[in-house]
Amino acid sequence: MRKRLGLCLVGLAALAVSTVAHTEDWKPTPLDPTIVYDKDFMRVDAQTGLVVLRMTTGKSRGPYKDWPAGKQPIEIYAIDCAADKWMSLGMDFVGDKGLPKNWRKEEQVEDYKGAVGAAGKLACETRETLPKVTLP
Repeated sequence: MRKRLGLCLVGLAALAVSTVAHTEDWKPTPLDPTIVYDKDFMRVDAQTGLVVLRMTTGKSRGPYKDWPAGKQPIEIYAIDCAADKWMSLGMDFVGDKGLPKNWRKEEQVEDYKGAVGAAGKLACETRETLPKVTLP
């Protein structure tokens, strides 16, 4: 009986962890409500200080898997707010893509506000309140 209870508790813990890992909270940006960002994904990389975010255009109907096939893909960016630079980390057409391998070595491009727009501006304005985590 104890063994079954132990397996049940381990199973519940694994389910809870997998549920937390896939949470999404899509919010419209204050400056442009047609651009939505994943509030749960936005964070600061502890190693570099870059802000990482996912954004797309459309209504905040999330999670992404429930959106129609014609929806724009999720774009993943890293922003260096102090230097006004950004890195494109790819597009996600399914909603399950994480950060690519060696993402910190991507080319940095000038003027994040021109490329990442309202979501990038929001990310940099709230940078100090975002979670600082060690990313892969």
